[in-house]
Amino acid sequence: MSGDTHAELYDLLAPKGIIAVLEIDDPGDAVPLCRALVAGGISAIELALRTEAAEPSIERIARDVPEMTIGIGTIIKSGQAQRVKKLGAAFGLAPGFNPAIAAEAKQANLPFIPGIVTPSELEAALEAGASILKFFPAEPSGGASYLKSLNNPYNYLKLSYIPLGGVSEENIGQYANIPQVLGIGGTWIAQRPLIRAKQWDEISRRAKRAIAIWQAYRGTK
Repeated sequence: MSGDTHAELYDLLAPKGIIAVLEIDDPGDAVPLCRALVAGGISAIELALRTEAAEPSIERIARDVPEMTIGIGTIIKSGQAQRVKKLGAAFGLAPGFNPAIAAEAKQANLPFIPGIVTPSELEAALEAGASILKFFPAEPSGGASYLKSLNNPYNYLKLSYIPLGGVSEENIGQYANIPQVLGIGGTWIAQRPLIRAKQWDEISRRAKRAIAIWQAYRGTK
């Protein structure tokens, strides 16, 4: 992605620091779910392309919850970047780095955040133009201390990271204390069973709690 695009995406994601990671089974849940997240202070999502309801949900969210910044995760197959861009996605993510998928996202003009966990993956993603990177799976790979070590040789490049995978209320602070961490991806905020049960108030409560913890450690409001 270009430097300008990086700056625009950074400005969209940085203010709150929390991205809700979602799996939706029923497109009818998409709008009330996102409204619940917005009510709790979360204005960015990573909606995984792992259910049949995912793509129909994008258009509904874009139309009815315009204040939500829509990120689409698990972009791993040819053609997905182009489709989600047309449906209203603001950016895309993947659990790993695939140069062909990154190139497709660039062609679709979809800002793309590839997943990395090693220096070699980081350098490959950097060569493809990425400057915001998904650190995944974060906790199984060594957590915040590993991310600090990973970034050290590249610190002068001013890269940004979004850790995801095992991140929770208990360890948000460890990541918030790393300046290079743009935000974290949280699956616990709107877990699949909560969405299926339409527990919108509980999802809003979890969103508020996550935002409050992030802001307490980050020193932001």
